[in-house]
Amino acid sequence: MRNKLIYKYIGKVLIGYSFLLLIPFIVGMFFKELSFSFLLCAGISLVLGLLLNLFKTYNTHLYARDGFKIVTLSWIFISLIGSVPIMLETNSSFINSLFEAVSGLTTTGATVFSNPEVLSKSILFWRDFMHFIGGMGVLAFVMAIIPLAKNDKSMYLLKAEMPGPVVSKLVPSIKKTLYLLYGIYFTLTITELILLLLSGVSFFDSLLLAMGTAGTGGFSPLASSVATYPIAAKIIIAVYMFLFGVNFNIYFLIIFKNFKNALKSEELRVYVGLYLFTVFLLVINSLSYFGNLNESLLHAFFNTSSFMSSTGYGIGDVNIYPTICRVWILFIMVVSACAGSTCGGFKISRLILIFKSIKRDIQKIVHPNSISSITFEGKVVDEETLQSTKSFMFLYILLILVILFVVSLDGFSFETSLNAVFTTFGNVGLYFEIPNFEMFSSLSKVFMSFGMLLGRLEIYPIIALILGRRK
Repeated sequence: MRNKLIYKYIGKVLIGYSFLLLIPFIVGMFFKELSFSFLLCAGISLVLGLLLNLFKTYNTHLYARDGFKIVTLSWIFISLIGSVPIMLETNSSFINSLFEAVSGLTTTGATVFSNPEVLSKSILFWRDFMHFIGGMGVLAFVMAIIPLAKNDKSMYLLKAEMPGPVVSKLVPSIKKTLYLLYGIYFTLTITELILLLLSGVSFFDSLLLAMGTAGTGGFSPLASSVATYPIAAKIIIAVYMFLFGVNFNIYFLIIFKNFKNALKSEELRVYVGLYLFTVFLLVINSLSYFGNLNESLLHAFFNTSSFMSSTGYGIGDVNIYPTICRVWILFIMVVSACAGSTCGGFKISRLILIFKSIKRDIQKIVHPNSISSITFEGKVVDEETLQSTKSFMFLYILLILVILFVVSLDGFSFETSLNAVFTTFGNVGLYFEIPNFEMFSSLSKVFMSFGMLLGRLEIYPIIALILGRRK
């Protein structure tokens, strides 16, 4: 009986997804391209969604484990369907197409195409549009349009899909919360689009770059990524990558003029601190290469925004940085930005909780009888959240090692294999010494695709699906 309810919800998601697939078809028609593969996939998604939606359910109560299953299965379905147009339009293999689709929807930005300029406009649009709809979450997008659950139980879906250790409603209604989040999301995207147009970038490229930045994805219509665009465009993109790395709750506080609490945010202060330190580190280690402070500062500013927001856009060769910078970059790639943003990675909020937990454990060793609680953003963190964060960190490291072992079978250097796994699992997309991911074997690409889904859905929903219902 529970499965029927799950299938019904997935059906609603697929119905919503079918309409999204029509948009790249319309874009193709505008550029005089007949991309019928999008119509085919839209039809498949619609029919499958309608069939799943026919299931009769009498118990409509949604549990947390149901939310995990709905989210995981929905993302698997949309990844498979979304890969078909790529496969048909580019004559790519199924594995390459699936890798590209998963990379797009999980906002990773790792690509198998070395020369995206040869791709059709509809495919170029679809790649970045997947970033855009995947940034806030496909289910979140559909939930804002179609009522998936009654009595606000759709919060379980939001918790399963939105990044970070704690997800809460900004306002009493989940529907109003989603409208508010998407209001912020669209406002930032549109303002970036306008500024890019003013900087001299064409409308189509501006639209793709704005969607790619909003989803912190990183697919570019050019093989040079962002390197050949005007300096003003590079600065705009860097600023917006930083902004999309901020917890959207901060923007909520600013909108309602609660500036005091916004500035008091621990996570925001750590995010800004790590950002400034990274810029400083990259600048002092690249001055001799660029020869002047302005060029070094531009690259450091842009690359830090790209790495920390897990976007993956580039404006030059990142291999110029020495080992100390590469090690630090790998660290911030894994940690990434704030919870409640569109970024991938471990999240700064979890890092703060881990350090506070370690500090408390050390204090208990020194003072066994001491009793202390851990606070975050002015609130006491319950032990369940702390334990979940520790478990998440253990699983995060373990899964990276498992995928790294499989990828290492391809015989590339340790740094190349490590960077490939870090950039896919962390949903970053920017990488050292990897021209594109076509160079990896099909087995590696399957495991890295699985890693991208694990990283985007933050492990637990997929683990819950694999383990199944507790007896």
